[in-house]
Amino acid sequence: MVNFAEIFKRMSVSEGFIIEFCSKVLRYGDVVIQSTEGHGITNGVTVIAGPNGSGKTTLGTVLGKGRYAYGNRLCFYREGMTVKMLQFTDIHSFTGVDVLRFDQRMESSENEFVPTVGEIMGALSVSPRWAGMCGLFGLSDVEGKKINFLSSGELRKLLIVNALMAVPDVLVLDNPYIGLDASSRDELDTALTSLRAEGTSIVMLLCDNSEIPLYADSVVCLAECRIERQVFGKNDIDVLRREPVGRTDREISLPAPMSVIPDHKVAFSISDGCLRYGDRKVVSGFDWTVRRGERWMLTGPNGSGKSLLLSMVCGDNPQAYSNAVTIFDRRRGSGESIWDIKDNVGYVCPEMQLYFKSHLTVEGIIVEGMRPVLRRFGKPSDSELATARKWLGIIGIEHLADRNFRGLSSGEQRLVLICRAFVRQPAMLVLDEPFQGLDAWHKERLRHVIDTLLEERELSLIFVTHYPDELPSSVDRIKKIGC
Repeated sequence: MVNFAEIFKRMSVSEGFIIEFCSKVLRYGDVVIQSTEGHGITNGVTVIAGPNGSGKTTLGTVLGKGRYAYGNRLCFYREGMTVKMLQFTDIHSFTGVDVLRFDQRMESSENEFVPTVGEIMGALSVSPRWAGMCGLFGLSDVEGKKINFLSSGELRKLLIVNALMAVPDVLVLDNPYIGLDASSRDELDTALTSLRAEGTSIVMLLCDNSEIPLYADSVVCLAECRIERQVFGKNDIDVLRREPVGRTDREISLPAPMSVIPDHKVAFSISDGCLRYGDRKVVSGFDWTVRRGERWMLTGPNGSGKSLLLSMVCGDNPQAYSNAVTIFDRRRGSGESIWDIKDNVGYVCPEMQLYFKSHLTVEGIIVEGMRPVLRRFGKPSDSELATARKWLGIIGIEHLADRNFRGLSSGEQRLVLICRAFVRQPAMLVLDEPFQGLDAWHKERLRHVIDTLLEERELSLIFVTHYPDELPSSVDRIKKIGC
């Protein structure tokens, strides 16, 4: 039997494992991670890095709840060590609330049954530690807010605060930076550095090496469900952080458009707009016009109302009827068809991925996206399947064509939903933090695809991101909200 305590004592602090992978493979479900023996989690901050679909979440899940399953052998520095894993999809189990569609969170009839943050947290929400953690993450007066009225950034902060309340020995965070603005990322780094000093070790699952924090102690490098190496020390980690992205600029030949762009001058406008989350006013006196063919970046801090505004653009939010909103030259509430709006807008947002459910294969989901909303059902034709596979090839995920959506990694799911939004080549693309959880190669590839779409089809674009370097090169206008 391995005397792990003695092993740990003989290792230096910077390279001392608190959890060692003692079997040649680690498995959870159908995914097997190869070449694991001899690697592990260091005391302090360990990053598990790799591209989308490389097995990061599986390895994190093994740490969190699969240490004794599937023949896995993990050696722990101390008996009874607690490991807590946090994923953004945990919001369902955290709230106890589920809906059939992501846009149901905007419907007042549904909101009557949705709890507030304070109701979910109970006595914890009045504890000194809760107040301190919320203050650290900039979550003010959050206890009285209904959970479905929080922005994606606020939800992520809340999940992290909830996980930190228990003070586990090891905290595993799956892509913790996504959805956070620059100040919130700094707040997270400050909080994690404090936790590390208090004795909690952190494991971060990251798909973009540029996000590896400066305070990381080691990096486990994954590719194609295999540990390639483990890097220790600031200098070697700096080299890894700066590794160039492979070429993504291979020629793009778009399939024939699946839709006809309606004649219009204004893609979207709102005049003296007032946006609310329930009874809470988020924005007032807001004016913005997006004309046909314009390419905009929409920016603002977490909770400023960006996603709320975009839900009006895409026809999902009934507040559009109480505001002066125009879409494709038609004033909302003037007899326009909601389905015409949806057929001409390609929309991706974090909430869509949270609530998206489908029994179809990936290529079946892409075929659905080609069709008008009211005619999405029915057996796909050979030409539709061929077009779907061509689009999957353009995005770089053709190998996923026959996979089930629910069996994909979070990043792979995001890529499928982006591809689904592109396939009709609609009049307007509304992309709300589309690159969340994507590796550097796919980010660069998608920027190239978006620029090609905009150039060839003269589409309008609204692009939301907290990372200016993610912007496609064709974006030349900026609109700020809540700043």
